[in-house]
Amino acid sequence: MSIPKGILADDITNAGRGETLIGNLLAASMLSDAIKTSFGPCGLEKMYIDIMGESIITKDGGTFLRKIDVEHPSAKVVIDGANTVDNSVGDGTKSSVILVGSLAKNAIELIKLGISPAVIITGYQRATELSLETLNEISETRNLEKGIFFDLVRTALSSKSMSSLVDDSENLSKIIVDAVCSICDLKTNYIEVDDIKIEEKLGSASDTKLVKGVIIDKTIDNSLMPRQISNAKIILINEELDAVRTKTESEIIITSPEQMSSFLEAEKTEVLRKVKKIAESGANVVFSRKGISDMAQTYFARNGIISLRRVKENDLFWLEKATGAKICQTIEKISPNEIGTANHVYEKEIGDDKMVFVEGCKKPKSVTILIRAHSKKYLDEFHRTILDGIYVLRDFIQNPKIVGGGGAFEAIVANKIRKVMTSVDGKEQLAMAKFADSLEQIPLTLATNAGMDYLSTLSALRSKISSSNNGRCEWYGIDTNQRKITETFSKKIFEPKILKEQVIKTTNDVISILLGIDDIFMKTPEMFTHTHANGPTHTHKGGSLKHEHHNERLDRLGKEQRGPHHYY
Repeated sequence: MSIPKGILADDITNAGRGETLIGNLLAASMLSDAIKTSFGPCGLEKMYIDIMGESIITKDGGTFLRKIDVEHPSAKVVIDGANTVDNSVGDGTKSSVILVGSLAKNAIELIKLGISPAVIITGYQRATELSLETLNEISETRNLEKGIFFDLVRTALSSKSMSSLVDDSENLSKIIVDAVCSICDLKTNYIEVDDIKIEEKLGSASDTKLVKGVIIDKTIDNSLMPRQISNAKIILINEELDAVRTKTESEIIITSPEQMSSFLEAEKTEVLRKVKKIAESGANVVFSRKGISDMAQTYFARNGIISLRRVKENDLFWLEKATGAKICQTIEKISPNEIGTANHVYEKEIGDDKMVFVEGCKKPKSVTILIRAHSKKYLDEFHRTILDGIYVLRDFIQNPKIVGGGGAFEAIVANKIRKVMTSVDGKEQLAMAKFADSLEQIPLTLATNAGMDYLSTLSALRSKISSSNNGRCEWYGIDTNQRKITETFSKKIFEPKILKEQVIKTTNDVISILLGIDDIFMKTPEMFTHTHANGPTHTHKGGSLKHEHHNERLDRLGKEQRGPHHYY
Protein backbone atom coordinates (compact mmCIF):
# COMPACT_ATOMS: atom_id res chain seq x y z
CA MET A 1 0.00 0.00 0.00
CA SER A 2 1.45 3.36 -1.00
CA ILE A 3 0.73 6.58 0.84
CA PRO A 4 0.52 9.80 -1.20
CA LYS A 5 2.85 12.55 -0.07
CA GLY A 6 1.13 15.18 1.96
CA ILE A 7 -1.14 12.84 3.92
CA LEU A 8 1.47 12.46 6.65
CA ALA A 9 3.83 15.20 7.71
CA ASP A 10 6.76 12.81 8.18
CA ASP A 11 8.37 10.32 5.85
CA ILE A 12 6.82 6.89 6.44
CA THR A 13 7.78 3.43 5.27
CA ASN A 14 4.93 0.95 4.95
CA ALA A 15 4.99 -2.81 4.40
CA GLY A 16 2.13 -4.77 2.87
CA ARG A 17 -0.52 -5.94 5.32
CA GLY A 18 -0.15 -9.65 4.63
CA GLU A 19 3.65 -9.50 4.70
CA THR A 20 3.60 -7.53 7.95
CA LEU A 21 1.32 -10.00 9.70
CA ILE A 22 3.35 -13.00 8.63
CA GLY A 23 6.59 -11.16 9.45
CA ASN A 24 5.36 -10.50 13.00
CA LEU A 25 4.46 -14.15 13.47
CA LEU A 26 7.77 -15.31 12.02
CA ALA A 27 9.67 -13.09 14.48
CA ALA A 28 7.87 -14.76 17.39
CA SER A 29 8.53 -18.19 15.88
CA MET A 30 12.26 -17.50 15.44
CA LEU A 31 12.59 -16.33 19.04
CA SER A 32 10.91 -19.53 20.16
CA ASP A 33 13.31 -21.64 18.08
CA ALA A 34 16.26 -19.85 19.71
CA ILE A 35 15.19 -20.70 23.26
CA LYS A 36 13.61 -24.11 22.64
CA THR A 37 16.90 -26.02 22.89
CA SER A 38 17.32 -24.87 26.53
CA PHE A 39 14.00 -26.32 27.68
CA GLY A 40 13.83 -29.14 30.21
CA PRO A 41 16.39 -31.16 32.18
CA CYS A 42 18.27 -32.11 29.01
CA GLY A 43 18.22 -28.62 27.52
CA LEU A 44 21.49 -26.89 26.72
CA GLU A 45 22.79 -23.63 28.16
CA LYS A 46 23.10 -20.29 26.41
CA MET A 47 26.17 -18.06 26.51
CA TYR A 48 25.63 -14.33 26.15
CA ILE A 49 28.57 -11.94 25.66
CA ASP A 50 27.89 -8.23 26.19
CA ILE A 51 29.64 -5.29 24.50
CA MET A 52 32.26 -5.22 27.27
CA GLY A 53 33.21 -8.84 26.61
CA GLU A 54 31.64 -10.15 29.82
CA SER A 55 29.92 -13.50 29.35
CA ILE A 56 26.88 -15.01 31.04
CA ILE A 57 26.11 -18.75 30.98
CA THR A 58 22.51 -19.57 31.76
CA LYS A 59 19.52 -21.82 31.13
CA ASP A 60 17.17 -19.35 32.76
CA GLY A 61 14.75 -18.11 30.12
CA GLY A 62 13.97 -14.79 31.79
CA THR A 63 17.65 -13.90 32.17
CA PHE A 64 18.48 -14.78 28.58
CA LEU A 65 15.54 -12.87 27.12
CA ARG A 66 16.33 -9.76 29.17
CA LYS A 67 19.95 -9.79 27.99
CA ILE A 68 19.62 -10.25 24.23
CA ASP A 69 19.20 -7.27 21.92
CA VAL A 70 16.04 -7.58 19.82
CA GLU A 71 14.97 -4.95 17.30
CA HIS A 72 11.80 -6.44 15.87
CA PRO A 73 8.79 -4.98 17.73
CA SER A 74 6.86 -8.27 17.64
CA ALA A 75 9.76 -10.13 19.25
CA LYS A 76 9.80 -7.45 21.95
CA VAL A 77 6.11 -8.15 22.61
CA VAL A 78 6.93 -11.84 23.15
CA ILE A 79 9.77 -10.92 25.52
CA ASP A 80 7.50 -8.57 27.46
CA GLY A 81 5.00 -11.40 27.82
CA ALA A 82 7.72 -13.76 29.10
CA ASN A 83 8.84 -11.11 31.59
CA THR A 84 5.24 -10.81 32.80
CA VAL A 85 5.18 -14.54 33.51
CA ASP A 86 8.55 -14.33 35.24
CA ASN A 87 7.51 -11.40 37.43
CA SER A 88 4.17 -12.98 38.33
CA VAL A 89 5.11 -16.59 39.11
CA GLY A 90 8.93 -16.64 38.91
CA ASP A 91 9.14 -19.46 36.33
CA GLY A 92 7.57 -20.63 33.07
CA THR A 93 9.25 -18.11 30.74
CA LYS A 94 10.52 -20.71 28.28
CA SER A 95 7.16 -22.49 28.24
CA SER A 96 5.36 -19.26 27.36
CA VAL A 97 7.79 -18.40 24.55
CA ILE A 98 7.61 -21.93 23.10
CA LEU A 99 3.81 -21.81 23.13
CA VAL A 100 3.67 -18.36 21.52
CA GLY A 101 6.17 -19.42 18.86
CA SER A 102 4.22 -22.57 18.02
CA LEU A 103 0.90 -20.71 17.94
CA ALA A 104 2.46 -18.12 15.63
CA LYS A 105 3.84 -20.79 13.30
CA ASN A 106 0.47 -22.54 13.16
CA ALA A 107 -1.31 -19.22 12.57
CA ILE A 108 0.84 -18.66 9.47
CA GLU A 109 -0.41 -21.95 8.04
CA LEU A 110 -4.02 -20.95 8.72
CA ILE A 111 -3.54 -17.52 7.14
CA LYS A 112 -2.10 -19.12 4.01
CA LEU A 113 -5.26 -21.21 3.82
CA GLY A 114 -7.25 -18.00 3.64
CA ILE A 115 -8.54 -17.95 7.23
CA SER A 116 -9.00 -14.47 8.70
CA PRO A 117 -6.87 -13.43 11.72
CA ALA A 118 -10.12 -12.55 13.54
CA VAL A 119 -11.31 -16.17 13.20
CA ILE A 120 -7.94 -17.46 14.41
CA ILE A 121 -8.05 -15.16 17.44
CA THR A 122 -11.57 -16.36 18.31
CA GLY A 123 -10.54 -20.01 17.94
CA TYR A 124 -7.45 -19.51 20.10
CA GLN A 125 -9.58 -17.69 22.68
CA ARG A 126 -12.07 -20.58 22.88
CA ALA A 127 -9.21 -23.04 23.29
CA THR A 128 -7.70 -20.88 26.02
CA GLU A 129 -10.98 -20.78 27.96
CA LEU A 130 -11.34 -24.55 27.61
CA SER A 131 -7.73 -25.01 28.81
CA LEU A 132 -8.39 -22.95 31.95
CA GLU A 133 -11.64 -24.84 32.63
CA THR A 134 -9.80 -28.15 32.28
CA LEU A 135 -7.02 -26.87 34.54
CA ASN A 136 -9.55 -26.11 37.29
CA GLU A 137 -11.16 -29.53 36.87
CA ILE A 138 -8.06 -31.73 36.93
CA SER A 139 -5.75 -29.82 39.30
CA GLU A 140 -5.44 -31.51 42.70
CA THR A 141 -5.39 -29.80 46.08
CA ARG A 142 -2.63 -30.83 48.48
CA ASN A 143 -1.84 -29.96 52.08
CA LEU A 144 0.98 -27.53 52.80
CA GLU A 145 3.52 -30.13 53.91
CA LYS A 146 7.26 -30.54 53.50
CA GLY A 147 6.82 -33.66 51.37
CA ILE A 148 4.97 -31.91 48.56
CA PHE A 149 7.27 -28.87 48.93
CA PHE A 150 10.25 -31.12 48.31
CA ASP A 151 8.69 -32.73 45.22
CA LEU A 152 7.82 -29.34 43.70
CA VAL A 153 11.32 -27.94 44.24
CA ARG A 154 12.99 -31.08 42.93
CA THR A 155 10.90 -30.89 39.75
CA ALA A 156 11.72 -27.19 39.29
CA LEU A 157 15.45 -27.64 39.87
CA SER A 158 15.74 -30.62 37.51
CA SER A 159 15.64 -28.28 34.50
CA LYS A 160 18.22 -25.82 35.86
CA SER A 161 21.95 -25.64 35.11
CA MET A 162 23.10 -26.21 38.68
CA SER A 163 21.28 -29.54 39.01
CA SER A 164 24.10 -31.18 37.05
CA LEU A 165 26.85 -29.38 38.99
CA VAL A 166 25.67 -29.97 42.55
CA ASP A 167 26.68 -33.41 43.82
CA ASP A 168 23.62 -33.76 46.04
CA SER A 169 20.66 -32.04 44.41
CA GLU A 170 18.38 -33.65 47.01
CA ASN A 171 20.20 -31.69 49.70
CA LEU A 172 19.79 -28.46 47.71
CA SER A 173 16.04 -29.04 47.49
CA LYS A 174 15.95 -29.67 51.24
CA ILE A 175 17.81 -26.41 51.90
CA ILE A 176 15.25 -24.42 49.87
CA VAL A 177 12.31 -26.16 51.55
CA ASP A 178 13.71 -25.57 55.06
CA ALA A 179 14.38 -21.92 54.24
CA VAL A 180 10.82 -21.34 53.00
CA CYS A 181 9.26 -23.21 55.94
CA SER A 182 11.24 -21.03 58.35
CA ILE A 183 9.89 -17.72 57.10
CA CYS A 184 6.41 -18.42 55.70
CA ASP A 185 3.07 -18.31 57.51
CA LEU A 186 1.18 -21.43 56.45
CA LYS A 187 -1.95 -20.37 58.35
CA THR A 188 -2.45 -17.29 56.20
CA ASN A 189 -0.70 -18.65 53.06
CA TYR A 190 1.72 -15.72 53.21
CA ILE A 191 5.38 -15.71 52.23
CA GLU A 192 7.79 -12.86 51.59
CA VAL A 193 10.56 -14.05 49.26
CA ASP A 194 12.84 -11.15 50.25
CA ASP A 195 13.01 -12.53 53.80
CA ILE A 196 15.42 -15.16 52.46
CA LYS A 197 18.88 -13.67 52.05
CA ILE A 198 21.17 -15.31 49.48
CA GLU A 199 24.88 -14.79 50.13
CA GLU A 200 27.48 -15.77 47.51
CA LYS A 201 31.10 -16.93 47.95
CA LEU A 202 33.52 -18.77 45.70
CA GLY A 203 34.12 -22.37 46.68
CA SER A 204 32.71 -25.86 46.30
CA ALA A 205 29.00 -26.15 45.48
CA SER A 206 28.71 -28.99 48.01
CA ASP A 207 29.42 -26.47 50.80
CA THR A 208 26.14 -24.64 50.16
CA LYS A 209 24.26 -24.40 53.47
CA LEU A 210 21.28 -22.84 55.22
CA VAL A 211 21.81 -20.60 58.22
CA LYS A 212 18.84 -20.02 60.54
CA GLY A 213 19.86 -16.43 60.94
CA VAL A 214 21.90 -13.88 59.01
CA ILE A 215 25.36 -13.86 57.46
CA ILE A 216 27.06 -10.47 57.24
CA ASP A 217 29.80 -10.14 54.63
CA LYS A 218 32.07 -8.11 56.91
CA THR A 219 34.70 -8.71 59.57
CA ILE A 220 34.62 -7.80 63.26
CA ASP A 221 35.87 -4.22 63.67
CA ASN A 222 38.82 -4.75 66.03
CA SER A 223 41.30 -7.56 66.51
CA LEU A 224 41.01 -7.17 70.31
CA MET A 225 37.32 -8.05 70.24
CA PRO A 226 36.16 -11.63 70.87
CA ARG A 227 35.74 -13.73 67.71
CA GLN A 228 32.59 -15.41 69.00
CA ILE A 229 29.88 -14.80 71.59
CA SER A 230 27.26 -17.21 72.92
CA ASN A 231 23.84 -16.04 74.13
CA ALA A 232 24.28 -12.85 72.16
CA LYS A 233 22.25 -9.76 72.93
CA ILE A 234 22.14 -7.73 69.77
CA ILE A 235 21.58 -4.03 69.28
CA LEU A 236 21.12 -2.29 65.91
CA ILE A 237 21.97 1.39 65.70
CA ASN A 238 21.76 4.05 63.03
CA GLU A 239 23.88 6.72 64.75
CA GLU A 240 27.51 7.74 64.45
CA LEU A 241 29.83 6.53 67.20
CA ASP A 242 32.46 8.85 65.82
CA ALA A 243 33.14 12.55 65.42
CA VAL A 244 30.08 13.97 63.70
CA ARG A 245 30.56 15.81 60.44
CA THR A 246 28.03 18.49 59.68
CA LYS A 247 25.96 18.15 56.51
CA THR A 248 26.45 21.81 55.66
CA GLU A 249 29.62 23.86 55.51
CA SER A 250 30.49 25.13 58.97
CA GLU A 251 33.44 26.84 60.56
CA ILE A 252 34.86 26.78 64.08
CA ILE A 253 37.31 29.52 65.03
CA ILE A 254 39.98 28.30 67.43
CA THR A 255 42.54 30.80 68.67
CA SER A 256 44.62 28.70 71.09
CA PRO A 257 45.90 25.13 71.61
CA GLU A 258 43.78 24.92 74.76
CA GLN A 259 40.63 25.52 72.74
CA MET A 260 41.63 22.80 70.26
CA SER A 261 42.28 20.37 73.10
CA SER A 262 38.98 21.27 74.71
CA PHE A 263 37.10 20.77 71.42
CA LEU A 264 38.61 17.33 70.79
CA GLU A 265 37.97 16.29 74.37
CA ALA A 266 34.32 17.29 74.06
CA GLU A 267 33.98 15.13 70.93
CA LYS A 268 35.54 12.15 72.70
CA THR A 269 33.31 12.64 75.74
CA GLU A 270 30.17 12.65 73.60
CA VAL A 271 31.18 9.44 71.78
CA LEU A 272 32.21 7.76 75.03
CA ARG A 273 28.88 8.68 76.62
CA LYS A 274 26.97 6.94 73.79
CA VAL A 275 29.25 3.89 73.99
CA LYS A 276 28.65 3.57 77.75
CA LYS A 277 24.89 3.77 77.19
CA ILE A 278 25.13 0.81 74.81
CA ALA A 279 27.25 -1.19 77.28
CA GLU A 280 24.82 -0.42 80.12
CA SER A 281 21.89 -1.77 78.05
CA GLY A 282 23.38 -5.27 78.33
CA ALA A 283 24.08 -5.67 74.60
CA ASN A 284 27.23 -7.57 73.69
CA VAL A 285 26.94 -7.38 69.87
CA VAL A 286 26.57 -4.04 68.05
CA PHE A 287 25.66 -3.62 64.38
CA SER A 288 25.91 -0.03 63.16
CA ARG A 289 24.90 1.39 59.81
CA LYS A 290 27.34 4.25 60.38
CA GLY A 291 30.89 4.69 61.66
CA ILE A 292 32.44 3.52 64.93
CA SER A 293 35.61 5.32 66.03
CA ASP A 294 38.78 3.58 67.18
CA MET A 295 38.18 4.83 70.71
CA ALA A 296 34.68 3.32 70.73
CA GLN A 297 36.01 0.04 69.34
CA THR A 298 38.64 -0.09 72.08
CA TYR A 299 36.02 0.47 74.77
CA PHE A 300 33.82 -2.26 73.29
CA ALA A 301 36.79 -4.66 73.15
CA ARG A 302 37.61 -4.04 76.84
CA ASN A 303 34.04 -4.88 77.76
CA GLY A 304 33.90 -8.03 75.62
CA ILE A 305 31.55 -6.51 73.05
CA ILE A 306 31.65 -7.25 69.29
CA SER A 307 30.93 -4.42 66.88
CA LEU A 308 30.47 -4.19 63.12
CA ARG A 309 30.34 -0.78 61.45
CA ARG A 310 29.07 0.36 58.04
CA VAL A 311 26.59 -2.54 57.85
CA LYS A 312 24.26 -2.32 54.85
CA GLU A 313 20.73 -1.10 55.47
CA ASN A 314 19.22 -4.32 54.06
CA ASP A 315 21.38 -6.37 56.42
CA LEU A 316 19.92 -4.44 59.36
CA PHE A 317 16.41 -5.27 58.17
CA TRP A 318 17.31 -8.97 57.90
CA LEU A 319 18.84 -8.82 61.39
CA GLU A 320 15.65 -7.27 62.72
CA LYS A 321 13.53 -10.14 61.40
CA ALA A 322 15.98 -12.87 62.42
CA THR A 323 16.89 -11.75 65.94
CA GLY A 324 13.78 -9.83 66.98
CA ALA A 325 15.82 -6.65 67.48
CA LYS A 326 14.61 -3.23 66.39
CA ILE A 327 16.76 -0.39 65.12
CA CYS A 328 17.28 1.95 68.08
CA GLN A 329 15.36 5.18 67.89
CA THR A 330 17.87 6.88 70.18
CA ILE A 331 20.91 5.67 72.10
CA GLU A 332 19.96 7.99 74.95
CA LYS A 333 17.11 5.68 75.94
CA ILE A 334 17.48 2.09 74.76
CA SER A 335 14.37 -0.03 75.30
CA PRO A 336 14.70 -3.73 76.22
CA ASN A 337 12.32 -4.45 73.31
CA GLU A 338 14.94 -3.09 70.91
CA ILE A 339 17.50 -5.74 71.86
CA GLY A 340 17.49 -9.01 69.90
CA THR A 341 18.94 -12.41 70.76
CA ALA A 342 20.86 -15.22 69.07
CA ASN A 343 22.59 -18.33 70.39
CA HIS A 344 25.84 -17.69 68.55
CA VAL A 345 27.56 -14.77 66.84
CA TYR A 346 30.94 -15.66 65.42
CA GLU A 347 33.44 -14.83 62.69
CA LYS A 348 34.36 -17.54 60.21
CA GLU A 349 36.65 -17.69 57.21
CA ILE A 350 34.73 -18.53 54.02
CA GLY A 351 36.98 -18.88 50.99
CA ASP A 352 39.43 -16.00 51.05
CA ASP A 353 37.21 -13.75 53.16
CA LYS A 354 35.88 -13.59 56.69
CA MET A 355 32.17 -13.35 57.41
CA VAL A 356 30.12 -12.89 60.57
CA PHE A 357 27.41 -15.46 61.31
CA VAL A 358 24.38 -14.73 63.50
CA GLU A 359 22.92 -18.16 64.22
CA GLY A 360 20.52 -19.91 66.55
CA CYS A 361 17.69 -17.39 66.50
CA LYS A 362 14.59 -18.65 68.33
CA LYS A 363 11.93 -17.90 65.72
CA PRO A 364 13.78 -16.39 62.78
CA LYS A 365 11.62 -14.56 60.24
CA SER A 366 14.68 -14.19 58.04
CA VAL A 367 17.24 -16.84 57.06
CA THR A 368 20.31 -16.96 54.84
CA ILE A 369 21.32 -19.42 52.15
CA LEU A 370 25.10 -19.39 51.63
CA ILE A 371 25.76 -20.58 48.08
CA ARG A 372 29.17 -21.67 46.81
CA ALA A 373 30.40 -22.22 43.26
CA HIS A 374 33.75 -22.26 41.51
CA SER A 375 33.25 -19.06 39.47
CA LYS A 376 31.22 -15.86 39.55
CA LYS A 377 29.29 -16.93 36.42
CA TYR A 378 28.03 -20.05 38.14
CA LEU A 379 27.39 -18.20 41.40
CA ASP A 380 24.99 -15.97 39.47
CA GLU A 381 23.32 -18.97 37.86
CA PHE A 382 23.15 -20.73 41.23
CA HIS A 383 21.45 -17.64 42.66
CA ARG A 384 18.85 -17.73 39.88
CA THR A 385 18.29 -21.45 40.46
CA ILE A 386 17.66 -20.96 44.17
CA LEU A 387 15.22 -18.12 43.44
CA ASP A 388 13.27 -20.27 40.96
CA GLY A 389 12.85 -22.96 43.62
CA ILE A 390 11.65 -20.38 46.16
CA TYR A 391 9.17 -18.85 43.70
CA VAL A 392 7.69 -22.26 42.87
CA LEU A 393 7.00 -22.85 46.56
CA ARG A 394 5.56 -19.35 46.89
CA ASP A 395 3.16 -20.11 44.02
CA PHE A 396 2.02 -23.34 45.69
CA ILE A 397 1.63 -21.76 49.15
CA GLN A 398 -0.55 -19.00 47.71
CA ASN A 399 -2.67 -21.52 45.77
CA PRO A 400 -2.08 -25.09 47.03
CA LYS A 401 -3.05 -26.95 43.87
CA ILE A 402 -0.79 -29.00 41.59
CA VAL A 403 -0.78 -30.63 38.15
CA GLY A 404 1.42 -33.27 36.62
CA GLY A 405 4.74 -32.12 35.18
CA GLY A 406 6.75 -33.38 32.24
CA GLY A 407 4.23 -31.97 29.77
CA ALA A 408 1.41 -34.14 31.13
CA PHE A 409 -0.94 -31.23 31.72
CA GLU A 410 -0.48 -29.89 28.19
CA ALA A 411 -1.05 -33.35 26.68
CA ILE A 412 -4.30 -33.81 28.63
CA VAL A 413 -5.62 -30.38 27.65
CA ALA A 414 -4.71 -30.93 23.99
CA ASN A 415 -6.68 -34.18 24.03
CA LYS A 416 -9.66 -32.42 25.66
CA ILE A 417 -9.62 -29.64 23.04
CA ARG A 418 -9.68 -32.16 20.18
CA LYS A 419 -12.73 -33.84 21.69
CA VAL A 420 -14.66 -30.59 22.21
CA MET A 421 -13.75 -28.85 18.94
CA THR A 422 -15.88 -31.26 16.89
CA SER A 423 -18.95 -29.52 18.30
CA VAL A 424 -17.69 -26.10 17.12
CA ASP A 425 -18.99 -24.86 13.79
CA GLY A 426 -16.93 -23.01 11.23
CA LYS A 427 -13.24 -22.43 10.71
CA GLU A 428 -12.65 -21.76 14.43
CA GLN A 429 -12.42 -25.54 14.73
CA LEU A 430 -9.17 -25.46 12.74
CA ALA A 431 -7.72 -22.78 15.03
CA MET A 432 -8.60 -24.85 18.11
CA ALA A 433 -6.88 -27.86 16.55
CA LYS A 434 -3.74 -25.79 16.00
CA PHE A 435 -3.91 -24.62 19.62
CA ALA A 436 -3.95 -28.27 20.72
CA ASP A 437 -0.94 -28.98 18.47
CA SER A 438 0.92 -26.07 20.06
CA LEU A 439 0.26 -27.32 23.60
CA GLU A 440 1.82 -30.64 22.65
CA GLN A 441 5.03 -28.82 21.78
CA ILE A 442 5.82 -28.66 25.52
CA PRO A 443 6.15 -32.45 26.05
CA LEU A 444 7.55 -32.94 22.55
CA THR A 445 10.28 -30.35 23.12
CA LEU A 446 11.21 -32.11 26.37
CA ALA A 447 11.37 -35.40 24.48
CA THR A 448 13.40 -33.99 21.57
CA ASN A 449 15.98 -32.38 23.87
CA ALA A 450 16.29 -35.70 25.71
CA GLY A 451 17.04 -37.50 22.44
CA MET A 452 13.67 -39.22 21.92
CA ASP A 453 12.15 -39.63 18.46
CA TYR A 454 9.64 -36.87 17.70
CA LEU A 455 7.01 -38.80 15.74
CA SER A 456 7.16 -41.94 17.87
CA THR A 457 6.75 -39.88 21.04
CA LEU A 458 3.84 -37.92 19.55
CA SER A 459 1.87 -41.00 18.52
CA ALA A 460 2.59 -42.87 21.77
CA LEU A 461 1.67 -39.88 23.95
CA ARG A 462 -1.62 -39.30 22.13
CA SER A 463 -2.45 -42.98 22.36
CA LYS A 464 -1.85 -43.17 26.12
CA ILE A 465 -3.80 -39.98 26.86
CA SER A 466 -6.81 -40.93 24.72
CA SER A 467 -7.00 -44.48 26.12
CA SER A 468 -6.62 -43.48 29.79
CA ASN A 469 -9.43 -44.08 32.26
CA ASN A 470 -12.07 -41.36 31.88
CA GLY A 471 -13.04 -41.62 35.55
CA ARG A 472 -9.54 -40.75 36.71
CA CYS A 473 -7.03 -38.30 35.34
CA GLU A 474 -3.84 -40.12 34.34
CA TRP A 475 -0.90 -37.78 33.99
CA TYR A 476 1.15 -39.20 31.13
CA GLY A 477 4.22 -37.06 30.42
CA ILE A 478 7.90 -37.27 29.54
CA ASP A 479 10.45 -38.82 31.89
CA THR A 480 13.68 -37.36 30.50
CA ASN A 481 15.88 -39.49 32.76
CA GLN A 482 14.45 -42.77 31.45
CA ARG A 483 13.67 -41.28 28.00
CA LYS A 484 10.16 -42.64 27.96
CA ILE A 485 6.52 -41.71 28.52
CA THR A 486 5.47 -42.27 32.12
CA GLU A 487 2.73 -41.47 34.64
CA THR A 488 4.31 -38.38 36.19
CA PHE A 489 2.25 -38.34 39.40
CA SER A 490 3.64 -41.74 40.37
CA LYS A 491 7.13 -40.30 39.83
CA LYS A 492 6.21 -37.23 41.96
CA ILE A 493 6.82 -34.82 39.10
CA PHE A 494 4.58 -31.89 40.03
CA GLU A 495 4.09 -28.26 39.05
CA PRO A 496 1.96 -25.53 40.68
CA LYS A 497 -1.42 -24.89 39.10
CA ILE A 498 -1.00 -21.12 39.29
CA LEU A 499 2.11 -21.31 37.09
CA LYS A 500 0.26 -23.12 34.28
CA GLU A 501 -2.63 -20.70 34.56
CA GLN A 502 -0.37 -17.67 34.15
CA VAL A 503 1.46 -19.20 31.16
CA ILE A 504 -1.78 -19.95 29.28
CA LYS A 505 -3.32 -16.52 29.95
CA THR A 506 -0.19 -14.61 28.95
CA THR A 507 0.35 -16.75 25.86
CA ASN A 508 -3.17 -16.03 24.63
CA ASP A 509 -2.74 -12.29 25.25
CA VAL A 510 0.55 -12.16 23.33
CA ILE A 511 -0.62 -14.13 20.29
CA SER A 512 -3.82 -12.05 20.14
CA ILE A 513 -1.72 -8.89 20.00
CA LEU A 514 0.48 -10.29 17.21
CA LEU A 515 -2.51 -11.44 15.15
CA GLY A 516 -4.18 -8.08 15.59
CA ILE A 517 -1.39 -6.15 13.84
CA ASP A 518 -1.69 -6.02 10.05
CA ASP A 519 0.49 -3.04 9.20
CA ILE A 520 3.61 -1.23 10.42
CA PHE A 521 4.27 2.46 9.84
CA MET A 522 7.80 3.45 10.70
CA LYS A 523 8.88 7.06 11.02
CA THR A 524 12.10 7.74 9.13
CA PRO A 525 14.66 9.31 11.51
CA GLU A 526 15.37 12.93 10.68
CA MET A 527 18.80 13.11 12.29
CA PHE A 528 21.70 11.03 10.99
CA THR A 529 25.15 10.66 12.50
CA HIS A 530 27.82 10.41 9.83
CA THR A 531 31.51 11.00 9.18
CA HIS A 532 32.93 12.98 6.25
CA ALA A 533 36.05 12.08 4.34
CA ASN A 534 37.93 15.03 5.80
CA GLY A 535 37.32 13.87 9.34
CA PRO A 536 34.44 15.58 11.16
CA THR A 537 31.62 13.43 12.65
CA HIS A 538 28.29 15.05 13.34
CA THR A 539 24.50 14.64 13.25
CA HIS A 540 21.93 16.59 11.26
CA LYS A 541 18.87 16.21 9.07
CA GLY A 542 19.58 14.79 5.62
CA GLY A 543 22.86 13.33 6.77
CA SER A 544 22.05 10.01 5.09
CA LEU A 545 22.14 11.68 1.65
CA LYS A 546 25.21 12.78 -0.25
CA HIS A 547 25.95 16.41 0.67
CA GLU A 548 28.62 18.99 1.35
CA HIS A 549 28.74 21.87 3.79
CA HIS A 550 31.15 24.14 5.61
CA ASN A 551 32.38 22.60 8.84
CA GLU A 552 32.42 26.00 10.53
CA ARG A 553 28.62 26.12 10.46
CA LEU A 554 28.16 23.00 12.56
CA ASP A 555 28.85 22.79 16.25
CA ARG A 556 30.30 19.69 17.94
CA LEU A 557 26.87 18.04 18.07
CA GLY A 558 26.30 18.65 14.36
CA LYS A 559 23.66 21.32 14.81
CA GLU A 560 23.76 24.05 12.21
CA GLN A 561 24.88 27.45 13.48
CA ARG A 562 24.62 30.96 12.02
CA GLY A 563 27.60 31.39 9.69
CA PRO A 564 30.01 34.32 9.41
CA HIS A 565 28.86 37.35 7.40
CA HIS A 566 30.96 36.55 4.33
CA TYR A 567 28.85 33.43 3.72
CA TYR A 568 25.75 35.56 3.02
